[in-house]
Amino acid sequence: ARIVENMEASLGVPTATSVRTVPAKLLEVNRQILNNHLNRTGRGKVSFTHLIAYAVVRALREVPAMNASFTVLDGVPSRVRHEQVNLGLAVDVTKADGSRSLLVPNLKHVQDLDFAAFFVEYEDLIRRVRAGTITPDDFAGTTATITNPGMIGTVHSVPRLMPGQGFILGVGAIGYPAEYEGADQQTIAQLGISKVITLTSTYDHRVIQGAESGEFLGRVHQLVLGAE
Repeated sequence: ARIVENMEASLGVPTATSVRTVPAKLLEVNRQILNNHLNRTGRGKVSFTHLIAYAVVRALREVPAMNASFTVLDGVPSRVRHEQVNLGLAVDVTKADGSRSLLVPNLKHVQDLDFAAFFVEYEDLIRRVRAGTITPDDFAGTTATITNPGMIGTVHSVPRLMPGQGFILGVGAIGYPAEYEGADQQTIAQLGISKVITLTSTYDHRVIQGAESGEFLGRVHQLVLGAE
């Protein structure tokens, strides 16, 4: 019933979507280097979603227009600029009967965290989702969301945007462009073909413009390729 209510509410949000395909080779290599180090020190494992989600948080510092939402104040359509970033994480949950559901709690006030602290907060939230110990407060106040259907092979996604949020970022699967997937590794190496990942930014067009969404994805692109 809650999912039905949310999906029907999302129909009232006029959205548009920006799409960007990002080379993923450097992201893969840097993640492997990082995880090799973490493995030696017994400190867990970093996923692609951790890295991209943190790039989103960092990009919002430079494109703060994306961290906005629409509201009506005293009958006047208005834009709310959020100082804090409460990043929703769309988590696919399999129930005991085999059915699946989607929960979207959020990481609160992550705008000032370094990556190590962000990683700890992220893992704690996912752990509580899996254990069934999250509370209604964990869902309140989301300003933006990241969803990763690429984990099940989806290449390109345009997810629904909930009222009260500025945008939702969809993360696609990491792989070679389809026209090269049948090529052998030697040919791929000779041609210098990189794996790619497609990112989509679906945003509330009442308060965010296409140029802002495009600039935001461009900054995420730069960060996952190692900027700064």
